[in-house]
Amino acid sequence: QLIQKIAKMINQAQEIYFVGCGTTGVVSMCARYLFAKIAKKKVNFEYGSEFSHLEEILEPNSLVIGISQSGETIDTLEAIEMAKAKNCQTACITNVKNSTISRASDATILINAGIEKAVASTKATTSQLGILILLAFACIDKTMQAKQILHDASGKINDMLNPRYENILLKLAAKIKDSSDIYIIGKGINFPVAKEAAIKLQEISYIHAEAFAGGELKHGPLALIQKDTPVIVIASKDKNYHDILSNAIEIKSRGGLIIGISPESNEAFDIWLKVPKHDIDAAIINLIPIQLLSYFLGILKNNNPDKPRNLAKSVTVK
Repeated sequence: QLIQKIAKMINQAQEIYFVGCGTTGVVSMCARYLFAKIAKKKVNFEYGSEFSHLEEILEPNSLVIGISQSGETIDTLEAIEMAKAKNCQTACITNVKNSTISRASDATILINAGIEKAVASTKATTSQLGILILLAFACIDKTMQAKQILHDASGKINDMLNPRYENILLKLAAKIKDSSDIYIIGKGINFPVAKEAAIKLQEISYIHAEAFAGGELKHGPLALIQKDTPVIVIASKDKNYHDILSNAIEIKSRGGLIIGISPESNEAFDIWLKVPKHDIDAAIINLIPIQLLSYFLGILKNNNPDKPRNLAKSVTVK
């Protein structure tokens, strides 16, 4: 099985690099947290467009894993080709069979998400995160546990998505649609989730959106907070919970509008977006309300959520 094959490649490699661009760059960043927590294994990540600076340190016992929805992303393809030129092993996670990146790689995992026509990646992102969870558990021979986690996550998301929940998100979108800035903060794996949230808001709402690690607020970002500035706080009930709530209170005391994404409400939240209880599946669960919020913002602003201005589904040129 391909999951086991690539897990074996990961276990045998001295250095592992996950590479992607845009949303898949953020998914690659999630790999760093997932493999550390699940498999107690260090993996690296880099954006495809920045991967060339690693050329001098790549060794034949390195493994480079490219993530690309289309399998045609030029910067990710070049990272794979550079790795092969340095005699590294290569693999890819993609949605398109026989794509250029798939053909260039030593091993391929197809995410089988079906055709995703919209430029902004949603279901492909969820599927890529699912594959990373499967791979991390496969590295410690616990694939069945991963499958159960993903099965349960699917059920939890299905229960969460109902007309009442969508109406809450639509009302929130109406409240913040004229904002000039939206900020998102998270800690741990919720930091890359926050970065993906910013990408979705940028792509679909055209609102300036930016993500920060919660602990970095005092190193500059707090200066950006003004009265009623929307700040999305991703607050999983994990070891970072109290720290991220402390960050939220700092923002609130400076006039920020706190939108909490969390399994339980808190007095720090001005608006609470409830999500199911989660652990390893945090990135998958916490992204869903942000994807929907971005969609509703785009609709209310008369944007085409499937075809954002200035962007293409597959970036095949520099």
